[in-house]
Amino acid sequence: MQYFITIILGFLLYSPSYSTPLKDFIASYALYHNEMYIGQSLRRLSTGNQFLTFSSIAESKGIAAWFYDITINEESKLQFKDQRLNFFSYSYNEKKNNEIKNYQLHLNKQEKLHNSHTNEIYPLTNNLHDTLGFTIAIMHDLQSGLREMKYTIAEKDKLKTYHIKFIEKENLTTNYGTITTLKMEHYDPKTSKRFTLWCAEKLDFLPVRIRKINHKGKETLLNLTQFNQKTLDIPLEEEEID
Repeated sequence: MQYFITIILGFLLYSPSYSTPLKDFIASYALYHNEMYIGQSLRRLSTGNQFLTFSSIAESKGIAAWFYDITINEESKLQFKDQRLNFFSYSYNEKKNNEIKNYQLHLNKQEKLHNSHTNEIYPLTNNLHDTLGFTIAIMHDLQSGLREMKYTIAEKDKLKTYHIKFIEKENLTTNYGTITTLKMEHYDPKTSKRFTLWCAEKLDFLPVRIRKINHKGKETLLNLTQFNQKTLDIPLEEEEID
């Protein structure tokens, strides 16, 4: 009996911990392109095992669906080690009418990043994340008290550095009252590309609005419409375009 207890205690003491302050959630977003409604995105975070799994299903809706039948499935897996979230894998699958595109990113046995699209191997860098999973990393880092972060983002065909900074607190009006958000932003003055997130503290810093502006000034916007089965109404006119 004493031997059995020793074995159990040893397992508890030396087995890795995957505890994370992040909680499971389901969030729906309306998608806009240059202020025109084009689709819906359902995002889900699961923290039930040694990985955090973050998935997204985006589908064309509204006028856009008249011309394109698009469904995009993405899935990120992250590991919580040494009080940090770390990239493990990412998959992208797109169906556009009858055309299918997909690629994967993952760590190989040598702990290097393999990109199936470019078929290249990249060295592992600090704060490495993919284009979907790094929004979860931002939530975690904001909960940890950080207000400025630097990430290496693995995109489809390259690695890119994102320097996310706190801009200001901004209140957004919803049908459940005012939500105070931290406006976080990455801006590249060389290309004029801008990536902005409004993260709500009372929702564990979930981004309730995500805006991307490319080098041509074209805008893509995700606006939260539902969180854990609760419908939210965040008017678009709350946003002031720079």
